[in-house]
Amino acid sequence: MTSNGWLCSAGFNTRNSSGTIYTLTAGHCVAGTGNTWYMDYNSAKIGTQTAYNFGTGTSGSCDGVTRGCDWATIKADGPDINPLGTVRFGAGDYREVDNSRYPAEGESIARIGVRSKDTTGNVTKTSVTVNIGGKTMYSMMETNNCALGGDSGGPALHGKTALGLLSGGGGETVCNSTSSGTYRNYFTKVQTVLNERGLHIY
Repeated sequence: MTSNGWLCSAGFNTRNSSGTIYTLTAGHCVAGTGNTWYMDYNSAKIGTQTAYNFGTGTSGSCDGVTRGCDWATIKADGPDINPLGTVRFGAGDYREVDNSRYPAEGESIARIGVRSKDTTGNVTKTSVTVNIGGKTMYSMMETNNCALGGDSGGPALHGKTALGLLSGGGGETVCNSTSSGTYRNYFTKVQTVLNERGLHIY
């Protein structure tokens, strides 16, 4: 997705109790509200960013404490899109996502992003405090997935279960089968966002 010249990845599509659809991404991509997001590959309008958090924002709550994490909601009402309860892997495969929960340490995850496509890894910590972009992020999920710039906001999932939205971490320059190193990347726990915004996975 693109907005104001920034490239980020779409996370999960969600609904509120009225059925209004919101796409999740990272709050640091465009910190604010009212900006419009577009599909990168065909420039179709997705919708307008309605709320965000990056340290502080529309709401400062993260896990029930007035401390920052990194998320944004986009009202997905563009006339030429059809938001589904799926995520799209880099190879073009779609996977249904039908539930969400908090992560468990050691569990395997798949991470999807527009730059690195698909990477797999494991949850290394379920709650850490890190500095990302000069902001202190609280109660973040840590994983050993590789990730690149532009992957921000992309989803982390276990099977059909939504777990996280990528914020940032290591300074990797390549993610492929020959990549090596100890990667550390950090995610806002998606269940936190859903609880705070009154949303649910499809």
